[in-house]
Amino acid sequence: MIYVFAVSLIYTMIKKKDQLLGASRNLILFLILSIIGLTLGIVYVINPYLPSISAMLEKYMK
Repeated sequence: MIYVFAVSLIYTMIKKKDQLLGASRNLILFLILSIIGLTLGIVYVINPYLPSISAMLEKYMK
């Protein structure tokens, strides 16, 4: 699944390069969200039994 996400990131980068390169804010936001998504995918591959972010938030919000 992480490979599909990486391929879709590359496809989106190629398809929307004019829009992303037009404003530096768009490019920075795209890169930050992409890195976060890839990091979460790698963490899931390493240990798929970790609690999800929503489970952790629910635990601490009570």
